[in-house]
Amino acid sequence: MGMGRRIRLAGSIAASKLALTAAWGSSESSSTGMFYQNEEYDWMYSSSNIAMKVEGCVWATTDDNEDVGCMEDESGDGTTYWYQMAMCRRAQVAFSVYSTDSGSTSCGSSHFKGTFVTQDGLSEFAALMETYDGYSPITEDALGDIPMCEQGSDGYYLSVGCASDGSFTIDEFNDQYCLQRVGTYTYLSDVNSIFKNYFHSCYGIYSANTDESVDYSAAGALVGASKSCSALDTTVCQDTDRIAYASSGKSASFSNAGQKIANFNIANKAKYALGTLCLIGSLFMFLGILFTNRRKRRAMMHRKMRASRSKRSSSKKRSSSRHKSSSSRSKSRSSKSRGESSRSRSKSRARSQSSKRVDDGVFA
Repeated sequence: MGMGRRIRLAGSIAASKLALTAAWGSSESSSTGMFYQNEEYDWMYSSSNIAMKVEGCVWATTDDNEDVGCMEDESGDGTTYWYQMAMCRRAQVAFSVYSTDSGSTSCGSSHFKGTFVTQDGLSEFAALMETYDGYSPITEDALGDIPMCEQGSDGYYLSVGCASDGSFTIDEFNDQYCLQRVGTYTYLSDVNSIFKNYFHSCYGIYSANTDESVDYSAAGALVGASKSCSALDTTVCQDTDRIAYASSGKSASFSNAGQKIANFNIANKAKYALGTLCLIGSLFMFLGILFTNRRKRRAMMHRKMRASRSKRSSSKKRSSSRHKSSSSRSKSRSSKSRGESSRSRSKSRARSQSSKRVDDGVFA
């Protein structure tokens, strides 16, 4: 653990003890303690015994980027991977907590309260256990000087890592922020033996008979410094009844939502199909009306042409009949005039002959 982390941890412990002595003067005033009113932690204050069981090593996020060798939270260091440091990950301790209202805790499923993961690594777990548990089998001295993303002699960077079986190791990394793992450097055999012998079974971290308050016990310190996890985060963590119920509700809601979406898709497909059919029908109607109107226009044009032809022929007939009647009239007129002229000529001839005859008879 870094020097800064140790100073902050010692300060928090001293502040906690000072807050305990400077309480409101009533034992009931510390019933909520350092934890806010949340039903997730109500079980702590009604428990007579609390125990834990270490599940193993988990590669999880940390909130202490400075002391564990993480990159800064901003791009001031000039690197290109600064945005990844909002989720800086280090080897953490995952532990399940069990409690009972009366009697001893058996770490069974009926007493299970949740699985938690430390946020500052293996060193934090050892420091909290050493501070709040006078008989803790794990201490900072037992850990020794473990590297926390420090450069080794062979050019690689060394830091605490997790093996596939959940044990703690020292791993090699390519980069100075321990983001690119190369492989396992060595196993922390002594630490793994402590966890296997003491913490893989049920280990008591609070007793109402010996501890003054749950807030200032190993249980309160570990739960307060850690965050809860579930099987959705890693297979090492276990789901509580609330999370399992919520997950089942979510799965049911997801299935219902999927069914509704499927029904909605079917309805949409039916609407699209009906709309396509209506569009095709409208297209055929338009083409039919277009061709029908074209035929009607052709028929009207033919009728107009026939009517114009019939008008032309009737006008020609009328003009020819008029011409014939006028010619016949002129002929009759000319024949009448000829007859009258011949009559007048004959009359004049008769007159002239009779006058000659008179003349001949008188003068004879």
